Amino acid sequence: ELHGRLPLYHIDLYRLDHIEEVEELGLDNYLYGKGVCVIEWAEKGLSVLPAEHLMIQIGYLSDTERSFQLKPNGKRYLEVLGQLKHLTLN
Repeated sequence: ELHGRLPLYHIDLYRLDHIEEVEELGLDNYLYGKGVCVIEWAEKGLSVLPAEHLMIQIGYLSDTERSFQLKPNGKRYLEVLGQLKHLTLN
């Protein structure tokens, strides 16, 4: 947990094998709180994610390059990506 303007929570689901393990973690305070929650290996816990969320997939291209794919889920994140697109084009 990091504190700044908003708390930042980092969760890594890599070592979990079953959705029951994810559910037992009790992530609701982080997922539905006032901070930003960053989850590695989030595909292991898709059923516990809020309906509205932003999925960011980072792909390996080479030792010095990565690709980023942003997938909005819900109106809020569609708007966020629209604003981001506007900023990057101007």
